[in-house]
Amino acid sequence: MYKDVLRFFDEEGLIKCTQDLVRINSVFDPDVEGANESRVTEYLEKLLHKEGFEVHVDEVVPGRSNVIAFLRGKEPGKTLLFEGHQDVVSIGDPQKWKYDPFGGEIVEVDGKKRMYGRGTNDTKGNTAAAFFAAKTIKDSGIPFKGNILLCFPVDEEGSMIGIKDFIEKGWADDVDGAIICEPEEKNLCIFQKGAMRIKVTFQGAQAHGCMPLSGVNPNWALMRFINEIKHLENFEKDRMMRHDYLGWPSITPTLIKAPLEGVAQINVIPDDCYVTLDIRTVPNQDHEALVRQIQGIIDRLSHQYPDDYDRFAASIEIIDDRPWTEVPREEPVVKAVDLAFREVMGSEPKYNGVPGATDGTFLQIRKGIPVIVTGAGDREVPHHVDEWVELNDLIEAGKIYTLAALYYLNEQ
Repeated sequence: MYKDVLRFFDEEGLIKCTQDLVRINSVFDPDVEGANESRVTEYLEKLLHKEGFEVHVDEVVPGRSNVIAFLRGKEPGKTLLFEGHQDVVSIGDPQKWKYDPFGGEIVEVDGKKRMYGRGTNDTKGNTAAAFFAAKTIKDSGIPFKGNILLCFPVDEEGSMIGIKDFIEKGWADDVDGAIICEPEEKNLCIFQKGAMRIKVTFQGAQAHGCMPLSGVNPNWALMRFINEIKHLENFEKDRMMRHDYLGWPSITPTLIKAPLEGVAQINVIPDDCYVTLDIRTVPNQDHEALVRQIQGIIDRLSHQYPDDYDRFAASIEIIDDRPWTEVPREEPVVKAVDLAFREVMGSEPKYNGVPGATDGTFLQIRKGIPVIVTGAGDREVPHHVDEWVELNDLIEAGKIYTLAALYYLNEQ
């Protein structure tokens, strides 16, 4: 019905915009002045103003601002949100990259053109595609009802303070549906895993390594705890089984540090230590129940090992809590993306789930907004060395976004 509008889609402009964004280092580092998303913010603000959008730059914290823009229809109607974050993760060791991580270099691989660089896949390419979808509708002059709202927040790769601020300030109050622009191989993701980040700290008593009984080694407590956590993970896998779209739930120890402060030495029993848990949940897992189970492990081990030299003493801290989400296929925003995919790709879409949380998690949990996550890019490439995206994949995603917006807003 609206496929003719795609002749206004600027494919070359999309590729250049993606290159421009990738060439801006927007890795956030709190210890380095100016290491944030500010130059991406400036770029997007200028681009949106140039194209005649209603633009708002909204500071979240000093030096870090969300970019928010509206394209308004001539008739009242629904508001559709496109969301794609400004920040990217660290490049790690630059010596391990074959291609310049901030070069946006285009290379042909197996007959297909790829762009390499941090953010090509996650998710500067998809952010650019969302903008060009809205620009295509504007340039075509085709009438639509309601509003297209673009939100390009900061800090998605961190604590997601950008989208939280967007919600708290009321920007999402009138949003009826959202398309979260992330690298999902253009799969239509209607589930998102939940995420909990937990820190467990173990207390001991510092002593010389040659006289371990004169102190309390917290590392033994940490070891016993991790062993019990593995049993809990296996129990949850047996209880929940493999989810059709999200796979297995998981409880993963990640960071381990001993001692918490000061210099670690091989001949010193540390005074304390900690482990962090990255917990990923699937529908029908109760986060509060999981926390109670973990606290129960701590309580049981504390009673089991009360002796001074072998004492188990630990405390738990919830760092972050993002529940799992799901949205029915019957939701209008899902149906609109489904139809757009069929129009652009000429095939049936694949439905899937996001293996982690996205900014869309908070939009759905806090505001009840139905969200679908989709976009260009291999699902396993984010955060990798030599991150890349296929150019044709990116163009197809942009065209899907374009038609999805029209089908959603002009739904009869």
